[in-house]
Amino acid sequence: MKRLSLLLLAAALCAFASCNKPETPNPEDTRVDLSSEETSNCYLITEAGDYSFDATIRGNGATTDGLDAPTALDPADVKLVWETASGIVTDLSLEEGKILFTVSGDAGNALVAALDSDGAIIWSWHIWVPGCELGDIPTKSGYKIMNINLGAYSTEASPEAFGMLYQWGRKDPFPAAATLTGDTQTVGAPLYDADGNAVSIAASSWYSTEANTLEYSIANPTTCLSNYSQYSSSRDWLAAGTSNDALWGNPNGYERDDDNNYVNKGSKSFYDPCPQGYRVPPMDVFLTFTTTGGYSWTYDDFDVLDLNADGVIDASDYNYGWYFNMADDYYSYFPAAARYDGSYAMLYGSTTGLWGNYWSNAPESSGTGLANVSVAFQTSPYTTCSALASGSRADAYSIRCIVDE
Repeated sequence: MKRLSLLLLAAALCAFASCNKPETPNPEDTRVDLSSEETSNCYLITEAGDYSFDATIRGNGATTDGLDAPTALDPADVKLVWETASGIVTDLSLEEGKILFTVSGDAGNALVAALDSDGAIIWSWHIWVPGCELGDIPTKSGYKIMNINLGAYSTEASPEAFGMLYQWGRKDPFPAAATLTGDTQTVGAPLYDADGNAVSIAASSWYSTEANTLEYSIANPTTCLSNYSQYSSSRDWLAAGTSNDALWGNPNGYERDDDNNYVNKGSKSFYDPCPQGYRVPPMDVFLTFTTTGGYSWTYDDFDVLDLNADGVIDASDYNYGWYFNMADDYYSYFPAAARYDGSYAMLYGSTTGLWGNYWSNAPESSGTGLANVSVAFQTSPYTTCSALASGSRADAYSIRCIVDE
């Protein structure tokens, strides 16, 4: 009886030990879930490693004024659409509605897409590895901005500072030039697929608006949509009559009060291209960049850093872009990354190193397919700077994200 009791006790102890011994570590436990707290169309990654995110949610999944509530995605597969250098993103797979991948840690950008059962793209996400120190800078207008352009990987004058370029209201990026200077024939930096083959940014038809739909833009993130055939009636990349002022979350962002202040700041929409914790800025973020709060042709009206410390603001303080003064003695470099011309739907017509344009989230009130630009500048054929401008929604400009508070 005593022997039986000891055997039973030993069996119980063994069972207890078996139930409580440490399990073999699951490799998935080391994977960082980028979407555990918040989802977005852009995931900013600062170091090499294994990552995942929820591929069933469009952007941040938010319901905003002027947009139908985003429906859930049901991806069947995943693919690498492009990357700026081979090997930035590897080991891409789909598992239970999550996209899994590995990042090398090399600075650059990539676009990954969820596919339906027929292999068509149903949504895509920007993977951004800046490879440089990031920070938030206080502005004189009270906002905090990222210290770098969206998609960039340098804060100093170089092609790496340009970042990516965006048609107004679209979430997917196009590459800026690979050279610090250029001409009207300059092309975008090279892109590569998973096999290392070149990927080109295509242009939609100049003579038809058949492809100028929101659905087409989502399914074809490497196509810049032309407004050539409707330029006289609408400057939008969406077909005339189908413009959507709410795409970036601020449909009434152009409105001012009796004191001429912008009253609508908007909120982050599920088409917003900025990473978690950030969004496209409203119209009044950079109004202090000129003393007039609008266009100026005089250097003394530009609130920029005296780069050579000679006590005078002039052309010698321009370094393929301006170092604009911020609050509390901060400054930030805004490079002249040029643009994709909305009619030709290619990096054409403005000159890299000489023209800089930065979107706001606000439409332009005229209803002609224009949107408001938060800062624009050029140094050829004459020098101007504006903290209040408008541009064709089909043009692709730079974005400087603000902290989403």
